[in-house]
Amino acid sequence: MVQDAPLSGVQMSVEFLAKLAQQLPQICYFKIEVPGAAGKLRDLINTGGNDIQGPFDGEESITLMADLRAGATGTMPSALLPELIHPVVHGYLSGDPEGAAETYNTILPLINFENRQCGLKAAKTAMMEGGVIQHDTVRHPLEALHPETRNQLIKYATELDILALRWGK
Repeated sequence: MVQDAPLSGVQMSVEFLAKLAQQLPQICYFKIEVPGAAGKLRDLINTGGNDIQGPFDGEESITLMADLRAGATGTMPSALLPELIHPVVHGYLSGDPEGAAETYNTILPLINFENRQCGLKAAKTAMMEGGVIQHDTVRHPLEALHPETRNQLIKYATELDILALRWGK
């Protein structure tokens, strides 16, 4: 799998990614995390053809519906709510895009909050709250969530009854 995340400082063109898939058959899965991911996914699928076996969405699934419509066959979300994202992907790929969109719209406020306010800290915070891990300390240079942000995250997560909040209890 290749993760296309320009935040790393590396820019990878559609042509480069398709060439990787064509010349190195073991590279056939791609996690696209760029602004305008749906367009890049669509172009990658068109350029790479059958060599692109797993075009995936990323970034906590914040653009999941657009990416599925563009041809994504999966997503690599955070660990915050995978059990709630699964029905969206499965529903869409099983031929129920309307049902998938309805389900997605239900979980979108939490996905958006995670993506824009918390980042990877959201999953750790929820898992600590649910007794899965003992602490939610993050590596430098990241800082702990502000207490109000943490409270809002737990409120959204509780409303959706995410597994992480009850898994370790």
